[in-house]
Amino acid sequence: MYTLSAFSIKHFLAENWQRKPCVLHNALPNFEDPLDEHDLAGLAQEQDIDSRVISQMDGDWKVTEGPFTEFEDVCKGAWTLLVQGVDTHIESASLLMNAFNFIPHWRMDDLLVSYSQPGAGVGAHIDQYDVFIVQGKGTRRWQVGDKSMKYAKYYPHPKLQQIDEFEPIIDVELLPGDILYIPPGFPHKGQSITECMNYSVGFRAPDQTELFQAIADDLLDSDKLTRRFIDRNRTYIDRPSAISPKDIMLLKQLLQQYVTNTQIDQVLTQHLSKQNEYLDAFPLETPLPSSYILALINQGVTLQLACGVRPVYLDYQVDDEFIFFINGHKFSTSATARLETSRLLDNHQTFIKFNAEMTHDWIELIRELINLGYLEIVEED
Repeated sequence: MYTLSAFSIKHFLAENWQRKPCVLHNALPNFEDPLDEHDLAGLAQEQDIDSRVISQMDGDWKVTEGPFTEFEDVCKGAWTLLVQGVDTHIESASLLMNAFNFIPHWRMDDLLVSYSQPGAGVGAHIDQYDVFIVQGKGTRRWQVGDKSMKYAKYYPHPKLQQIDEFEPIIDVELLPGDILYIPPGFPHKGQSITECMNYSVGFRAPDQTELFQAIADDLLDSDKLTRRFIDRNRTYIDRPSAISPKDIMLLKQLLQQYVTNTQIDQVLTQHLSKQNEYLDAFPLETPLPSSYILALINQGVTLQLACGVRPVYLDYQVDDEFIFFINGHKFSTSATARLETSRLLDNHQTFIKFNAEMTHDWIELIRELINLGYLEIVEED
């Protein structure tokens, strides 16, 4: 388990989150890497895992995308191996993500893990998302620049965008357990001093296009919007080609009636639950029967969320059912089971034991989540 130490969440959210970068020295005391470079290389050989090697030799940059069958030909010069979505494959990496659960699940993206040789990096660049960079083994120098300046972008390789060098406002060498937080838009550059492991906890922020696309996709699959334009107070006009400001206002109001309708809340929640392409459910080969699940719950059982699973639900629900989503998939139970269900969704591990409020339908929901691979039974030692 990874727990942030000597760190005020309230102060960070008020002073730094999406505002200014900061360094958290020894925020994870006695840090132990959740995996090593050999584990990372193994993941990079998998077909369905996004990986790449970025190298620089004699001033030339090279980007090679995985999966890899061998590394000798691509790992030359000062090189870095990067693998996306490691939290969905390695349980200890998923636990590292949990240290940042003071930011809601729907804002989390994935864990990018990198292994670098001395002198390696990916060059100065700017990201449009928040990121916590956790230093694993080794030492790495990080520089962060001023967001307010303009920086020219260029491509030393077709798959690698960089910016011109910048004057740093932060210049620091990170040791194991140190964390660097960088908000969107701040230029930064990292270069390994020794061979090292880095863990980038990335976040996402949907733009307007993405949100409207989610709404449009939902509308195409339903008949929710049938209300038509009404203009009973139409007045005489002498320019038939002109659309009046009043007509535009009425059309906007027609759209706003949907946007402000509570029906859209669950549409957005479902979309925001879609994590990324790295998360796949791994259903049990032999589904567990209801009788087995009931027996476990009767005697008491600890359940945990599977690697990378981050459920989301609306904090306010007034209907007779409690709805939640996992990676775009909808699940529901009775409103009376809200407390017990949200306890399962909000915590990595939860001990449950049968009580009078646990209905047959709720136990069937637990069975479904286990059989789908979203919940796991923790075996006692």
